[in-house]
Amino acid sequence: MAFILLAAPLAATEPAPPAEEKSFVDPVVLKARADALRDAVADQAVSNVSVKTRARGFFDKIPEETLVVETGNYRRIEREPVTGKVGSIEGMLAESAKRLELWKRAHAEPPPPDLVEAIKQARELQESKSLSYDTKDELAPNQMGIFKYMTDRFDGGIVKLNERMKTLGILVGDAFTYATVAHESQHARDRAAGRLSPEEEVAGEISAFRVQYHWIKTMDPRGERMLTLHSGLKLWRDRETDDQIKIALNEAVVYLEHLSDVVSTNGKEEELKKLVLKLGYKDGKHSHGGDEHEHERSRVSASPTSA
Repeated sequence: MAFILLAAPLAATEPAPPAEEKSFVDPVVLKARADALRDAVADQAVSNVSVKTRARGFFDKIPEETLVVETGNYRRIEREPVTGKVGSIEGMLAESAKRLELWKRAHAEPPPPDLVEAIKQARELQESKSLSYDTKDELAPNQMGIFKYMTDRFDGGIVKLNERMKTLGILVGDAFTYATVAHESQHARDRAAGRLSPEEEVAGEISAFRVQYHWIKTMDPRGERMLTLHSGLKLWRDRETDDQIKIALNEAVVYLEHLSDVVSTNGKEEELKKLVLKLGYKDGKHSHGGDEHEHERSRVSASPTSA
């Protein structure tokens, strides 16, 4: 006959089992063991078996069982996926649409309206062939873009981008270089709305830099992408021996540092104004005289190693 044995619970009156006694190694003993183990590892005359024995003795108070440690909800730092592909207007516009959608998926609040409209404006500029590269090399090395318009009309403005933006795209990616396009497209929006004029150039730049700020915070909310990219490029630049490559790397580093200055304003009016004035913008400035006027993108601080 088979019997089934059931484990009966302890009665409430029965005493609980004694707590497991814990003992600790005296710090003096622990230091002596650590010194002995270190010396054994460094001594070529001590066999591997002896080293393992000493190591076992050093850790003899650690329980020989699996330890489970709660790691929490950690995440990897965000890095910009730079592919090394030559920058292009099409690539920048594609990134703007992509990053805007990523923002909408991850945030309950909508993206800034002025940024949404600037992105739409950039697409319209490209479709009307009013957004292109400066093939005549009219822009200075530290001028990444420019918006040209006629002072006697509100439409028909054009945006020109520095050819160096193509190389810049290789090093920082189309999403970061799009900051320049967002800036210039906001100039086009402001001009079409009658808000942009030579007499109020400072206000026009504040508006454009605010949109640029919104773009950077949309595509890199925590600032980790810019930080890791800047650190890597700066280290590469400092170690590079080829002069031409070093110049390109330096321009990428300076460009990111300029964008960092924009972020540091937190999009606030007074801070944006300080930045605009620091960069040398003044009301009533005409670049060419006559009826044509230019609104430049912020002048990225020149560097001694820039070409």
